[in-house]
Amino acid sequence: MSLEEMLDDLLEPHAVLADAEGDRLVALRLADDWGVGVRLHRRGTHRQWTVREVTLRLLDAESSISGNDVRELPLGALLSEAKRLATKDSLASPPPAPRLRLCELLEESGGTFGSGDDALAALAFEYVALVESGVRTPSKVLAERFGGTAGTWTNRVAESRKRGFLTPVDRGEAGGALTPKALSTLGLRRD
Repeated sequence: MSLEEMLDDLLEPHAVLADAEGDRLVALRLADDWGVGVRLHRRGTHRQWTVREVTLRLLDAESSISGNDVRELPLGALLSEAKRLATKDSLASPPPAPRLRLCELLEESGGTFGSGDDALAALAFEYVALVESGVRTPSKVLAERFGGTAGTWTNRVAESRKRGFLTPVDRGEAGGALTPKALSTLGLRRD
């Protein structure tokens, strides 16, 4: 379904759908006469949405949109609300299950992490899940969960990022998102 179709069928104050690429389509009703559609792409964690498209529509087919009408729209507030609704929707849907899990790989290898693509992609998945759940010290949690020290897990996450399984972040920051390479390795994306 497209943003235009969502706006055509919008009867509630808002609606949220995920499209085939994983973008969130958010349709909002503003007062009784405006419909606003926003396409959001998830760039990183659930708090990192990129606006890809904004569609404005007067719901009254007899009216037209003027420049003053557009300037008076509270666009910043609308985009914030669209991001909030997209986040709420993304957290409500169950995450996909990867083909590889870090705990299983460690169990199969007798507790040895290794440096192959499978291990680094599984680590990236585990790391992103921790960051998105609000964990402030993901390396510490990884160490508690799988053994070793937080510093070792920090280095492994850095290697995963360096090898292209996590998107870049500023030095010292936790975060990032799975890359297409990681998604393919984990069987979460068809190329």
